[in-house]
Amino acid sequence: MRIFFGLIFILTMQLAYGQRVSLPDVNLMNKLKANYPQVMQGDQLDIEKAADLTGALDLRNANISDATGIQYFTGIASLNLSNNQITTIPDISGITGLVDFYASDNKLVTIPSMASLTKLGDFQVMNNQLTELPDLSGAKGLWFLYCSQNKITALPPLSQFPNLTRLVIGENPFINPIDFSPCTNLEELHIHKTGIDTIIGLDKLKKLTTLFAWENNIRNLSGLDSNTTLTLCMVFNNPLNTLPYFSNKPDLNYLNVFNCLLTFEDIIPVLQKFPAVTFVYEPQLPIPFQNITARAENNFTLKYPIDNPHPGNWYVWIKNGEKLDSSASPTFTFSPLTFPDSGIYLLKVYNPTASSLILKSDTFKINVKPCVELPLTSVSILSKECGKGYTIDLSNIQITGGTNPFTYELNNGFQRKKYSEKVIENIAAGEYKITIIDSKNCTATDKFSLNRIEKCDPVITPNGDNIADTYYIEHSGKVEIYDLKRRLVNTFEAPIVWDGTDQNGTLLDAGYYIITIEGQNPVYLTIIR
Repeated sequence: MRIFFGLIFILTMQLAYGQRVSLPDVNLMNKLKANYPQVMQGDQLDIEKAADLTGALDLRNANISDATGIQYFTGIASLNLSNNQITTIPDISGITGLVDFYASDNKLVTIPSMASLTKLGDFQVMNNQLTELPDLSGAKGLWFLYCSQNKITALPPLSQFPNLTRLVIGENPFINPIDFSPCTNLEELHIHKTGIDTIIGLDKLKKLTTLFAWENNIRNLSGLDSNTTLTLCMVFNNPLNTLPYFSNKPDLNYLNVFNCLLTFEDIIPVLQKFPAVTFVYEPQLPIPFQNITARAENNFTLKYPIDNPHPGNWYVWIKNGEKLDSSASPTFTFSPLTFPDSGIYLLKVYNPTASSLILKSDTFKINVKPCVELPLTSVSILSKECGKGYTIDLSNIQITGGTNPFTYELNNGFQRKKYSEKVIENIAAGEYKITIIDSKNCTATDKFSLNRIEKCDPVITPNGDNIADTYYIEHSGKVEIYDLKRRLVNTFEAPIVWDGTDQNGTLLDAGYYIITIEGQNPVYLTIIR
C-alpha cells in the first residue's frame, strides 16, 4: 500500500512539474513575480495558471529582451509590452481573445502572423525597426492602428479594416502611394514625415477630425473641401500653396500651416472667418522666384506672382540689399531695363491684417543682356572681281534680340558706311568691323575679313568711289613702302588696309610703289589718279 501511494505522489509531482516552464528572460520572470505572482511557481511559469489569467497582461518598462512565455497567456484580452528591448514576438496566435496589443518603443524587427486574432481592435507598435506589419487580415474589427517611427515601406490593403477610426503611420519610408478611401470611418490620420505628395482618397474621409500631415511634399489638400468635421489640422513644413475650404468646418479649433507656400490671400480669410481658432501660420517658405535674363532697352516688369492679390498688401522691392521701391502696387517696371539694373533682388510683402507675418521671395538674379547680339557672324560672298571688289550677302547673319528694321554698318578703318540692304557691292578686301543697329539704336558688333582677291594686279584708285580705294595687306609683319626712287614713304605693322597715303596721311602721287612685307616677296603696286 505504501508503494502504491508513493507512485501516485510521484506521478502527481511529475504532472505538476510538466505544467511549468522556465523563462529565458530574467527580467520577464521578475516582472511576472512582482505583478502576477499567482502565475509563478518559484522561478518558473505555471502554464495552466497563465492560461487562467484574464483581462490585461501589463509588462511595460521591464527591460525585457526576450518575450518567450507570453504565448501561454491565452485568456488575456490586453497585452502590453511597450518600453522594453524586445526584437521578436513569439507566436501568440493562440491568444484568440486578444483585443489590445501594445509593443511600442522596442527593437522589434518582425512580428509573426496575427491573422487568427479576429477580435483584435487596437494594434500599436510605434518606434521599432519593423519593415512590414504582420498579417492582420483576420482583424476585420480593428479600429486603432499605430505603427509610426518604423521602417515600413508598404501597408496591407486598408480595405481589410473597414472600421478603422485611428491610423497613425507617420515617420515611415513608404514607397508607393497609399489609398485611404476605404477608411470611411476614419477620424484621425497621422501621416507626418512620410514624404508623400498627395493623400489619395482624402475626399472620402467625411468623419475625419484630426489630420497630422506635417513635413511631407503635399501641395494640395482640396480633398478636405467637403469635410465638415475637422477640428485639428497640422500640415506645416509642406510646399502647400493653397488651403482647403474651411468655412464649412464650424468645429475647427487648431490649424498649423507654418513653413508652407501660403500667402496673405490664403491666410487672411481664415483669420477673418475663425478669429478664435489657434492659427499658426508664420513663417512661410520663400515665394518662388526664378532668376531672370532680359535684354536691355526694353520695358520689363517684376510681378508678385499671385492672381487677385489682397488689396491691403504692401510691396517692397530690394536690390543688392537696398530698397528699390515701396508701394501698394504688386508690380515694378523698368522703363527701360538697362545694364545697371543687373543685380540680386528680393521682394517683401506686408499686410496689416496679419502684421506679424512678412512674406519674402527667394533672392533672384536679374541678368541684363545686350539689347541685340551677334552670336555668330556669317558673311556670304556672292562674287569677287578685281575691278569691283566683293559682293557680299548679310542675310545669314544670326541676330539675337533687337527690333526690326536693322541697319548694317561696315568699317574697315578708313571708311564707315551704313546699309539698309543685305546685299552689298563694291566692298574692298580688308578687315571689317560690322555693327548691327536696330530701330531703337541698340547695337552689336563683330568682325570679318575679306582676303585680297587672287590674280588681280595690285592697283588702287583712292578717289572715294568704293572701287579699289585701298589695298589690303593680309600677312603679318613689318611693312615698308618705297617709291621708285627707293625713298621710304610709309611704314606700319600688318595686317592692315593701306589707303595710298604717306607717313603724314597725305595721298601719294600716282605712280609705282614697292611694298616690302617681312618674310614675303615684295609687291609692286600702282596708284592711279
